[in-house]
Amino acid sequence: METVIIITIILILISFTISMFGSVVGFGGGIFMVPILITVFHFPLTTAVGSVMISLIPSSLISTYLNRKEGFVDFKMGILLEIPTIFGVVLGTLLLSYISAEHLEILFAILVLFLGISFFLKKGKKDKKGNGGFFYHLNKYKPRYIIKNTKNHVAYRFSVWMVLFFGLLAGTLAGLFGIGGGFLKTPIMLKVFKMPAKIATATALFMIVITSTTGTFSHFILGHIQFDKAWPIMLGFAAGALGGQRLNLKMKNKTLEKLIGMGLVLAALVMMSNFIIK
Repeated sequence: METVIIITIILILISFTISMFGSVVGFGGGIFMVPILITVFHFPLTTAVGSVMISLIPSSLISTYLNRKEGFVDFKMGILLEIPTIFGVVLGTLLLSYISAEHLEILFAILVLFLGISFFLKKGKKDKKGNGGFFYHLNKYKPRYIIKNTKNHVAYRFSVWMVLFFGLLAGTLAGLFGIGGGFLKTPIMLKVFKMPAKIATATALFMIVITSTTGTFSHFILGHIQFDKAWPIMLGFAAGALGGQRLNLKMKNKTLEKLIGMGLVLAALVMMSNFIIK
């Protein structure tokens, strides 16, 4: 009995820590939590994924509610990016029947690693004309929108075609490699659409509400969710979301970008370790 209590407390603390970090950087935390549940707590794969999926619902809802009050959530971007992501997941899953993703997985992990490292590199100076680079010009294609967030005094623009393309890409990669696409969307919004870090992370967490809700329904039907194992994770994730949002408010965008880079590096290392274990 004492052993069960100790394990439960440890599980809650780990869930809290991962959720707090995931809420700060907009990843949610699933990519870090699932391997821990499998390797440390010996959860079956399906139970681990189902437990994390249902735990992401309260944590992402809490984050979205609090971030909305601060004016950080871009609902238009979130919905536009999430719709093609869902189709992309289906496409990626279908592609698995025709190609082997094992050899591509390590290459993808290396690309994510370099993407994470890029957040620590100094940015090049813009030219006198205000040229924002390759993605800046692509975002000029119609139909395009200019988002003005008056509460936070920021503005940015994006092309609908670019949002649809990168949403489809993120979803396809998620389906192909069996990973959550959440950790891909935050850097896409930062690097491609030049969104401020706090708005990008908040919008990514809003998208996790949609993903986790639909995913939980599927896992519940398949019997992958065991509430006796999931409740400590749900509790830790919910508390972690509250703590993460408090930290997020105190951080500057530049500091947040560094943490996102760190999160990508950690995600890449997790994928590499999974590849080695296989």
